[in-house]
Amino acid sequence: MGRYIGPKCRICRSLGYSVCGSANCALLKRSGRPGMHPAGQTRMTDYKKRLTEKQKLRFSYWLSEKQFRGYLEKAMRQPGVAGENLLRLLERRLDNLVYRMGFAPTRLAARQLVGHGHITVNGRKASIPSYSVRPGDTIAVREGSRETATVQEGLERSASRPKIPYLEVDRAAFQGKLISIPQRDEIPADVDENLVVEYYAKYL
Repeated sequence: MGRYIGPKCRICRSLGYSVCGSANCALLKRSGRPGMHPAGQTRMTDYKKRLTEKQKLRFSYWLSEKQFRGYLEKAMRQPGVAGENLLRLLERRLDNLVYRMGFAPTRLAARQLVGHGHITVNGRKASIPSYSVRPGDTIAVREGSRETATVQEGLERSASRPKIPYLEVDRAAFQGKLISIPQRDEIPADVDENLVVEYYAKYL
């Protein structure tokens, strides 16, 4: 699949899980599946459980199937638990950390900020959303971009979020730092990554 350009909340309703990041997600108003005449309750098979968890994780970070599978293959080559490795790789994406630090209201907004050159890493402009941030790297919003509506909305909405242990953020200075490799119990992702690995087991 290429880049998804349809209604974001349609995915939320289809999965029964909010991936859009919007404060007004349609899932809060209507929990049923999308469509004029949605089908009735279907049996949750083992395959469907794995597929649903995979889609939840993939759409949480808004990756194409090819990108997501690439991350999984890399995770499986690393020592340790493949599912946890996968989450660590996804969390270290630049667009995700811009979102986690509160400089954008959603991951898609963070991706746009990065792509348009509003973000720096260690003082140098970074415009690749998939850039893998290393511990010790400093992420900042460029001075001329700090008053943009996206950044201000991100700061306002992130004020109520819990602190992320592997990040050190100075919102007044519009910058933050990845201080350590994320551990599974520190990553706020309500998915079963082991089912994701099981889904791909017969394909890899």
